[in-house]
Amino acid sequence: MRFKPLLIPMAVAGFAGLAAQTALAGPSGYPVVEPTPPVWGAGTFAVRVGAAYVDPDEDGVGGVFTTLVDDPATEDVVEEIPLDVGAFVDIDDDTSWFINATYVFMDHWAVELYHANDVSLEGRLFSDAFFDGDFIGEFSSGLGDFDSYFTSLFVDWYFLDPTCLWQPYVGLGVNYTDIEEQFIRPVFRNDNRWGAGKIGFGSDFSWTAQVGVDVVLGRESNWVINASAMYVDASPEFSIGFDTETDLPDFDDPVVTSIRIRNQELDLDPWIFNLGIGYKFSF
Repeated sequence: MRFKPLLIPMAVAGFAGLAAQTALAGPSGYPVVEPTPPVWGAGTFAVRVGAAYVDPDEDGVGGVFTTLVDDPATEDVVEEIPLDVGAFVDIDDDTSWFINATYVFMDHWAVELYHANDVSLEGRLFSDAFFDGDFIGEFSSGLGDFDSYFTSLFVDWYFLDPTCLWQPYVGLGVNYTDIEEQFIRPVFRNDNRWGAGKIGFGSDFSWTAQVGVDVVLGRESNWVINASAMYVDASPEFSIGFDTETDLPDFDDPVVTSIRIRNQELDLDPWIFNLGIGYKFSF
């Protein structure tokens, strides 16, 4: 068999193979490794929805209101004795829903718009009374739910590489808190007597901060799980007004005390814990 005619095509094939290896190799001759594509890089936009648990601060708002009453044991000389009635309003927690949108405008940095909607915070009134320094009774009454809305604008910093599927972040921003103003339901008085009053909440602009994490569900997936914890420094103005009646020893008629709390700051300062799912895409 004559092999000489086969040498030329074999040589051409060999050089072609060497050329192909050179094309797939880096300057050192090793194969080129394609970079891992980012999953949370510049241009990423994500929308999330989920549950928000709002837990206001335990501090409420209130005051002590003093009425000077005449001692019925004295006939000719007016002897005034102080009746001190304390009133304190506390706001309870609630779970509602949230929606937010995040845009990564450059690697590691994003802006986020967040809104927690229709958070029904339950109000409760506590009252006690002291006559001439002696405790004479107390009561408490629910004031109903007050629909609250929390809207925040954050600048977030993602501190891991944009290729990581786990993307923890911290954020700092501004918040707008709004609570719907409502009339009080009937307010409990002594001896099961009832009366009505009015309650009012103002809105508040304040600062807020958060920590959170976005978990991308695979390199080819657009779905995201999100969890975050926010602190909101919210202190809206608060007003309440109603009259309460107190039965005193040796008095024929109950003593009426006017409870008026006007334009005091209600330190809500809530923690908001969020858990949701989102969808992301890139521009």
